[in-house]
Amino acid sequence: MDRKDIVKAISEHFGVESKYLGAPSFAYEIKTPQETYIINREGKIMTSAGEEVDLENLLTGPEAEDEITSYELGIPMEGHTGRTLRNLVNMIYSKQPLIKKALGLEENIVEDDFVTKINELCIDSLESFKEALEDIDEGSHLGIDFDFQEETITFKYLENEAAIKLFALINKNAKVQKYASTKVKPTDNEKYTFRTWLLRLGMIGDEYKETRKELLKNLSGNGAFRKPEKEDSSHEA
Repeated sequence: MDRKDIVKAISEHFGVESKYLGAPSFAYEIKTPQETYIINREGKIMTSAGEEVDLENLLTGPEAEDEITSYELGIPMEGHTGRTLRNLVNMIYSKQPLIKKALGLEENIVEDDFVTKINELCIDSLESFKEALEDIDEGSHLGIDFDFQEETITFKYLENEAAIKLFALINKNAKVQKYASTKVKPTDNEKYTFRTWLLRLGMIGDEYKETRKELLKNLSGNGAFRKPEKEDSSHEA
């Protein structure tokens, strides 16, 4: 069992999310009501007191009473190239602050170093993307799993159907775009900026009205007007 599987097993057992701590430790932190566990680079499980814990003993202990319900979206990698997978990552990264706020996420889906590295390399095939991932820490893209053996992409941290529809459309658009920028543009009207992007993704019409409403409810600003001073509570979805 590799470190990623260990982290997943502990998180699922206690019904809590893990947190990647990044440099310099590159460890994972899992907080439970009773203890805070650190999974270091070697995959060892340490308590807050610095004591090593055996995984099997930990998993045979009491589970959390209220387990968090979350979903994952698995999509075939069919139709993707290395370039379009990079498009996918870049599209998410450029809107990551708004995506996180819309979905109520605390952790990043993809980290800065991951995005920087895959954009520094010449990636044009699935094989070249796979090779690039092998040289990048697995904790730098916790929100997306690329399984080249099963040829699937798995999106994590999805708590509702609106999130699933969002990532399905991001994936669809990544395949047809020639280029996707990594630039994160500041905005003084989160709802308008995100709503405009959702429409560009294809989230148009009454079919997606409730989905848009769900994705915009946590954001500030006004979805109908670019300038916040023209506030009008109608037609925001």
